[in-house]
Parts: sequence; C-alpha cells; structure tokens
Amino acid sequence: MSDSTDEETLNVLILAEDFYPKESGGAFIDWNVAQHLAECGDSVTVVTPRNEQTPSIEHVDNVEIRRPLRSHGSDTHPNSILGLIWRIVFAIILIPYLLYFARNRNFDLVYSTNHLFHFPATLLGTVFGLVHVSFVGYSPSIQSNSTITDPLVILERINFRYFMGNVALCQTPSISSLLSKLSRAEVDRIDGCVDSNVVQKAIPDKRPDQTDTKTGDEIRLIFVGRLVDIKNPIEAVHLLSTLHPKYRLEIVGAGAKRTVVEEAILEENVSDRTHLAGLLSHEQTLKEIYDSDILILPSKADAYPAVVFEALSLNTPVLATPVGVLPTIDHPHLTTAKLENFDNVLPMIDLETGDGIDENTLERFSVERFTQDVRTHMVSAVSDIPDS
Repeated sequence: MSDSTDEETLNVLILAEDFYPKESGGAFIDWNVAQHLAECGDSVTVVTPRNEQTPSIEHVDNVEIRRPLRSHGSDTHPNSILGLIWRIVFAIILIPYLLYFARNRNFDLVYSTNHLFHFPATLLGTVFGLVHVSFVGYSPSIQSNSTITDPLVILERINFRYFMGNVALCQTPSISSLLSKLSRAEVDRIDGCVDSNVVQKAIPDKRPDQTDTKTGDEIRLIFVGRLVDIKNPIEAVHLLSTLHPKYRLEIVGAGAKRTVVEEAILEENVSDRTHLAGLLSHEQTLKEIYDSDILILPSKADAYPAVVFEALSLNTPVLATPVGVLPTIDHPHLTTAKLENFDNVLPMIDLETGDGIDENTLERFSVERFTQDVRTHMVSAVSDIPDS
C-alpha cells in the first residue's frame, strides 16, 4: 500500500455494477463519488461491465473507466434467475482480471458498491493489503415480503457476514442495524442523493414579479416513480377517488403497470382529475414537483427515495408511507403515515411553504454531501491502516 493521507491523495479502485453513462440512481451516485475523488486530486479507476454502446476503456473527467467484460443482456432483468446466474458468472470470470490488473497499480483502497462486487473487493484487499470500503444501496432485505429463503437475501447475508471490508456504508437504518449485527466492518449511515446542480437549473431564483404557482382552490398531488407494483401507483388513483373534488393528481413515470393505472382511472371515474404525464426529463419532473402542492409516495418498499428529498428541497410537502429511511428523517414538510390513513392525513398537511429552493434541505440531502462523507471515510480508513 502506498503512503496516503488526506493531503497526499488516494489511489482508489472502484468496483461498480452500474456506472457512467447509465443514469440510474446507483450509477449516478457512483459517478459522483468518482468525480469528487478526482476533483480532490485522487487517482480513480473504475471497473464496471461493458455493453454494446460502451468502449472497453475510456477516460472521463480524470476518471479511468475499464469495462473488460459484458454482463447480462439488456433484455434480462438483473434480479431474475437468469440475470442472477449471469451476474455471478460475470463476477467469477472478472476475478482473474482484477488480480492481474491490480498487481502493479499500487492501489490504496478498493470501493465496492454492489453485492456482486463485495467478494472480489474482499479478495483484492486480502491479496494486496488494500483497505476495503463497501456501500449498500439497494437491499432485498427491505422488501416487506422478503424471507431468509430468498436467494437474493441469502447472498446478501453472506456478503454482510464475510465480505463488507473495513468500512461498510449505507443509507437505510434497518440495513445499518443488520450490518452492525452481522458484519465485522465499521458501519455508518450517510445521507445524500439529490443533484443540486439540476435542482438549481430547474428552479431559478424567483423574481419579484413572478406570481406564486402554489395558490388557488385546487390542491395538486403528484406521484413520481416507475409504474411498477412496488411503487404502488394504482393506490395513488384509489386515494384520489376518496378525496374532495378539489384534489387533482399528476402521475409522472412509465412502467409495466401503466395499463393497469389507466384502467383504475376509468374505474374510479377520476379521468377529469388525473393527468398521466408519462416519462419526463429530470429537469421537467422537478418543475412539476415544484408546481405541485403535495408529493405522495405510496411505495410498498423503498430504501432512500430520492424524489422525496428533491421535493423537500423544492419546498413541496411530502406524504409518504414509512419506508426505508423516511421514519427517521426529521423535517417539517415530511409526513409519514400508513397508506390506509392517507385520506385522513392529507387535509392536515400545511401547504404554506416557502418559495424557491430550500437551500438548507438541499445541502443536507445533496449528492455532494454523500460524496464528501464517502471520501472522509476512505481517508480515515487508509490512515488507520499501518503501511506494510
């Protein structure tokens, strides 16, 4: 291991299953971590799967990205049986490459951000004496119907028990508790996921001559998310049918349940109060959230729903089911309640919020906050390990 301190910078290997140029939540977080490390002067190399459009090696913003192998095809769901088999085979085949590649690169630290990569990262740490920092984002254990016999849960528990490294980071209290119980790693829960640059671009400072968009007799609800079973979009429609006619609902997102949602809108006779916006750009979605009165999140399970923190940063109140981290978040405009109580809770939500962006909330939940905390843990972990 090379000499590394906060001032002298780090030489970091990142193992990420989803990465630039993908735009998923996990890929966005990992890309921002890599960018922040590079901006701090660290040497950053990322190993990630390749697809039909991505080159095997490229350099972007001082980040070296290596894609030596292809994983599952784009038409295969990663958590299906076939997808899981492909991913495990990919990880096994990747190990010889990683051992050969890391032999002469003099890395200080390996950072693994997916369940698939925690074992290879642990192996690299053992063979080359590297510090291993891991991150748990998605977790099958947060599903309400998950059981210890679920193959994904079994693999996760094996990871938690043996392969989390020196430091394990997460964003959900239940996962933090589970890691502390099963893992020998130092465990910490950290916040942050909101792209503050996009928020600032979408909602510029309000001019004195602008009128308040959050006024009038109508109360505009907004649902933002994939139209899939776990996000419960159909319950947003059922909820609207129980409310006073002054309530209107906008649904932003796409997914397999769109037809079911359309049928529910007709069955509940709320077509005149519902707008299916479809899939919008991130910036346009933020504008729609800002122009709405309340964001509703009826999800069955969610770890760290970015849309909630985006809404709070935009001074839009949120009513959500008590999923993931949300019950532990103390914020005046966040209300959590059981889904069956939404219709009673909604009228009690204070709609009188500030205009523009809530800068304090944006800073508190920004992805920049997350990346800074990740690097702080990396520097601390490296400094705690004596040079060999």
